[in-house]
Amino acid sequence: MSTPMTADQFVAILRAEGVTVVEHRDWRNHNRNHKGPWGPVHGTVLHHTVSRGDSSIDLCYDGYSELPGPLCHGVITKDGRVHLVGNGRTNHAGGGDPNVLQAVIDERYNERPPVPQVGNATGVDGNRHFYGFECVNMGDGKDTWPEAQVEAMVRVSAAISRFYRWTEKSVIAHREWSRDKSDPSGPGMPSMPAMRERIKERLAHPASWSSSGAGTDTPQGPDMAIKPDRQRLTRTEDVVLLPGSPYTVYWTSEETDDGQQHGDGGKTMVTDRAYSTVVNVAITGLAGGERVEVFAVEEDANGDPFTSGVPSEIYGRAGGGPVRVSVPLMGVATQRLTIRVLSWAANVVTMTEARAASQYWPNV
Repeated sequence: MSTPMTADQFVAILRAEGVTVVEHRDWRNHNRNHKGPWGPVHGTVLHHTVSRGDSSIDLCYDGYSELPGPLCHGVITKDGRVHLVGNGRTNHAGGGDPNVLQAVIDERYNERPPVPQVGNATGVDGNRHFYGFECVNMGDGKDTWPEAQVEAMVRVSAAISRFYRWTEKSVIAHREWSRDKSDPSGPGMPSMPAMRERIKERLAHPASWSSSGAGTDTPQGPDMAIKPDRQRLTRTEDVVLLPGSPYTVYWTSEETDDGQQHGDGGKTMVTDRAYSTVVNVAITGLAGGERVEVFAVEEDANGDPFTSGVPSEIYGRAGGGPVRVSVPLMGVATQRLTIRVLSWAANVVTMTEARAASQYWPNV
């Protein structure tokens, strides 16, 4: 199950991907959750607004009498900025084809998911299961899509897929979801297979990658034009995991750009900074088919969980040789980054390696 992100996580993953984020009005508390469930989430849907200019942002925030807002999670303007307008269930996808939903969940289609046979007024509830981005364009076949806007669409799609460890096949157009929709389309808008190829290319690189080919360690955009601080945390001692017993694992050493030392079991994060981290864990002794659940968890000053990442499962192999898993986590830092581990093996297994690589930016 893919649990929806928190607002802080959402902002952090977009900024880590080099997106210029604008937080619009009270977007963090603006949703349609009172009308139905939000989640589990399975993908991202791209739309066009059939409107012009910055008035599109308030339109998507407020909606209109027949369709109350928010009408999406973010509005992507022609300059490539992403204006966040909703956090939770939003009125963007409507009803769609259950076969398309299953194809997206499985990520097993070829260039395109199945042609939708169901219209927007019927079908399964897409508002529950998809993040949605409205992109400013008239959709009249004349309004041109600038590259800055298309690149932002690629980046927001990649950011969400990266967070959930999805592939590019979890990103679809509204027209691929419902048979009576045509968005997004128009001059300069790549086909969806071409868009997914661009998303796939981004996912093959770190979030900070520049598609210009030169690469960069600094996310682009005026609000993220500062080189991130880097931090590496390591656990140098083995952790013996008993069956059915949860463990919280702390770090024993640290390397940072800024020289601060946090890897002593106490404070291990640069407080009040947006961050993106990947925790890598190795387990030995797991028999074939046995599993260990691994979470990256941010603790507050009291040791209580503050932000919990999407759980990852690591499965054993015949012979009990080492197996590895990478667990992402993004948010705004408080006190400690930890690993929570729960073994479902029949016998004792051992965590022999634990490392975390993090980047921090100003929380703007």
